[in-house]
Amino acid sequence: MLPPTAKPYLVRAIYDWCLEEGHTPYVLVAAAQPGVRYPAGYEKDGRLTLNIAPRAVDAFEMGLDRIRFSGRFGGQVHGVEVPMTAVIAIFAAETHDGIVFGDPPAPPAEPPNGDGPAENDAAPAPSKAGSPRLRLVK
Repeated sequence: MLPPTAKPYLVRAIYDWCLEEGHTPYVLVAAAQPGVRYPAGYEKDGRLTLNIAPRAVDAFEMGLDRIRFSGRFGGQVHGVEVPMTAVIAIFAAETHDGIVFGDPPAPPAEPPNGDGPAENDAAPAPSKAGSPRLRLVK
């Protein structure tokens, strides 16, 4: 069992605040985390920025463990699922006010003994080239 965390409550609070203030809530997601489902090709540098405003999504659900919705990507409707553990930040698009939780731990390159979560069939396979890189984010 995972230890209790305030993260889902903070995500919900910023989401509600954005809507009350007339702002557009966005979430920044670690795209390679287990359980993240989205249409391939919309990630950049391993991250996915998603508009989760009611006018942009259908069937929106935000629970303690994940965010789910249907959204349009390239004119087609796709289901999106984001575990709370993959949420890096939530913020208002207009002001960039919000909360940054930071990057989650990187998923293992190869699950031990062949066990582990199912492959994300919507996301492209991780790059096989080079070693991990660090970059400064200002």
